[in-house]
This record gives sequence, C-alpha cells and structure tokens, in this order.
Amino acid sequence: MPGRIYYCMPPFMRLLGAEAFAVAQNGNPGKMRLPGKAVLLPGMAMLALTLISCAGVRSNVIPLNAERPKDAAFRIVLNKEMSTLNIDVEASAGELGDTLSRIMARELYRGSTRTRGLTADILRNGPVAVSAVDNYLYLTIPISMSLSYGGFETPAIATKLKFRLNPRVTPDWKINVDAYYAGLGDLLAEEVGIGPLSIKPRGIVEEITQPLQRTLSDLINRKLNGKFPLESRVAGIWNDVQKPILLDRNYNAWLVVTPREVLLYPLYARNNRVKLSVGLKSFAELVMGPEPPARAPVPLPGLKPANGADRTFRVALNTDLYYRDILNIASPLLLNKELGSNGKSVILKDLDLFGNGDRLIIKVETTGSLNGIFYLTCRPVFDPRTGVFSVEDVDFDMQTRSLLLKSADWFLHGSIRDSIREKLNMNLTQRLAQARELAGKAMARVNLAENVFFTGNIKSLRLNDVIVQKDKLSIQVCAEGESAIFLH
Repeated sequence: MPGRIYYCMPPFMRLLGAEAFAVAQNGNPGKMRLPGKAVLLPGMAMLALTLISCAGVRSNVIPLNAERPKDAAFRIVLNKEMSTLNIDVEASAGELGDTLSRIMARELYRGSTRTRGLTADILRNGPVAVSAVDNYLYLTIPISMSLSYGGFETPAIATKLKFRLNPRVTPDWKINVDAYYAGLGDLLAEEVGIGPLSIKPRGIVEEITQPLQRTLSDLINRKLNGKFPLESRVAGIWNDVQKPILLDRNYNAWLVVTPREVLLYPLYARNNRVKLSVGLKSFAELVMGPEPPARAPVPLPGLKPANGADRTFRVALNTDLYYRDILNIASPLLLNKELGSNGKSVILKDLDLFGNGDRLIIKVETTGSLNGIFYLTCRPVFDPRTGVFSVEDVDFDMQTRSLLLKSADWFLHGSIRDSIREKLNMNLTQRLAQARELAGKAMARVNLAENVFFTGNIKSLRLNDVIVQKDKLSIQVCAEGESAIFLH
C-alpha cells in the first residue's frame, strides 16, 4: 500500500520520493527511478544531519574537560632538625684524686715568708683526697711544714691543707683550674719557738697561701692539660663522625652524621662524680643503599658555651613513597566502579596522581552521566603511630569546581570525594618497623674509632616533615633517644 507508506515517511524522505524510500527500505536499486540531482543531493544532506541530530539526543551527555591546575613551586629539601652528640669525660672523685696524686710534685712550696729571714718548706706527705660537691672540687693535701731562721729549724709540723678548685675549659680548649685556700684540716700549735723568735704556724701558712695557690693552680693546669688533651681528643671524634658508619650490611644501612658546632657544657661535680661534657651539634640521618660518597671534612670550629647538656639525640629516617605505588593499590578499588548520586552515576575510567606545590592532585576520567576529565586536590597525612599514609581535605580543584557549577553541579555533591579519600591510603608499618630497627642499631653501640664508642637508646618515634614532590612524597620520621660518646 504505497499511499500508507508514503504517509509515514519522514519529511526529508518526501523530497526523495516514494521510490527512493522503498530503496532505502528493501535495498532494490533496480526498481527505483532516481529523481533529479537537484532533489537527491539536498535530501542526502538532510538525512546525514538528521542522523547526527538523533545520535546526539540518544547519548544526552556533553563531554566536559577541566583545565589542568597551574604548576606550583615545590619545596625540595626536608627540614633538618639538629641534635647533640655528647662527649662525656667522667671520673669519680677518687679517680681524680689518684690522678692528682700521681701528677702533683712532692715539694709544694719552698721560699720566704713575710717575717724577714724566716723561710718555709712545705712537702706533700700523702695522697691527695678529692671530693665533688655543688659543682666544686675540694682538695685535701696532707703536708709537713718546716720553718727555718738563720741556723735554726723547727721539727716538721704535720697538717692538712684544704683548697677549693673552680675548674673550667677556656675557648682555646685549655683546662683552667683556680685553686683557693679553704683552711687547715688539723689544728696547729698556737706558737712555736725558733731561735730567738716565737711564731704562730697558722699565721705563717696563711701568709704563704697566695703564692701557694698560684703554684698549685699552675701545677694542676699544666699536668691536667698534658694528661687530657681535650682539643685533640674532640678533633679526632669530630673527624671520625663525618665518615659514613655502616650499621647493617644486610640492609646496606649507613649512619651519616654532619656536625656543625661544638658546645661546651658547665662542669658537673656532685655526689663525688666529676663530668665534663662537650656536645657536637649535628644532623644525623639513616641512609639506605651504597656507601654515601665521602665529603670534604669540616674543620673543628671553636668552642661555644652552652647552659645545659641536651641529652636528646635524633636520627632522621627518610622514606620515599612513590605515587605509582599508591595507584597500584588504589586503582583496582576505584576503576570501573559505579559511583552514583541523585539518580545519576559515573564510572571511573582512569586515575592519576601527581604533586603540585604542597598538595596532591588527583586526576579522574569519568564516563556515564558525565564524560570528562576532572581534578581534585588533597593534603597528604602520615601517622607514625599507626604507620598509615592517607589523604585529607579531598575537594575539587577551583577550575573543576567552576566548570561543574555551570554544567553538572550534582557531581560536586556526589560520593567520589569520599570514595577516593577512603581508598588512597597505604600502610607503611613494615617500612617503619625496619627503620626503627635500624635506628636502634644506630643508637646501640657503634665503634667510631679505637676506644671511642657511640651509644644510646630509642625512646620515641615522631613525624618530622613531609614534602610533596612531582612523582613521590618524601617522609621524614625522627627516632629520638639519649646518646653519648664514651672514651675508653
């Protein structure tokens, strides 16, 4: 029934005629009488436009592509938190007394007194006793004192001289001790006769305390600086700690210390213990891999006085977290998954992650109710207590948000942000445990040089710094504890 068929034709087919429409329906060109070109060409063009129009109506999705965020500058160097390697020279008061007894001469004073013609001869006749109280050293020296006048001489008078020592280290690395007379340990006779004279021994001793103090101070300073060459000892350690120290051959782990300053702490002298502490203010880090290259040694700087010894030592544990590793874990959990909101849904076709300034950029490609490429930003977070890396403050980039507000604001309120925040995390517990183990070895007992040991223990682990880079996150965790360098 040609008439009915002709009535149902689309308007553009009426330009072609019924026979042309029949050809389109049953593909029989032999029975078709072609109209003139003037009719055929406009009709074909109209057909193509209509088909394109119909296809656009069926998909009903307009692709949207947001602009990539502008590049922002990166911070490329992790913060360096300094700590102190303490070099302790420690001894008991008894050990110090033995040392002074060995180095102190027997003759303490021989010379004149204020009484014209009267001379005194003071000899040490026993070991020196040392006590340490309230950051002072107290010396008790047993002596015998003989007085001479003309051809007369008194028998030796036995007593004990007491001195208070105020030791310190000068900026030129010298041990300096000032000795102050503090009285007699035993009572002396009120008067002693010598020839025609009657003298008071206590007065004679007090007369010669000034030259005796100087003599004793010079003697102790000369002997102690010869026995304890502080500058050369510290210089040797300063040079030794600048060389990479192998901690674990299996992990190829190295302790690298960069000293910056030398600090001198006040002398500790209490409870009959004497301790002199010098601190090397340094940056220490744990490095994995081949032996770090040797650096030009930094010369020993001058001493800087410090109020109190900081016993805390920090080892920086650096780890790099590459975005490709995060994507390898997150992609199977996010890609080709349907995310819906308000009766509309999208499927994530592609996912990428890169750094920009101090933020992470998440690039997503979607299909479904919304086709396009969009960008979100987030803040990287690492919790050293749990060992978990995660992202927070996930939100659309400003360019993406502006585009979606105009064309698809429903997508702004969908579940994509929460889904990404939940899946973009990574457990670094194993890496953290390995770092803590190696840091423990770094603080256990490390032989820096012959008879020089560095020792300590870890008390805590804390996050020190995180920096975003183009292809990775650099995380720095600090292992903190107490440490010192001991000389044996």
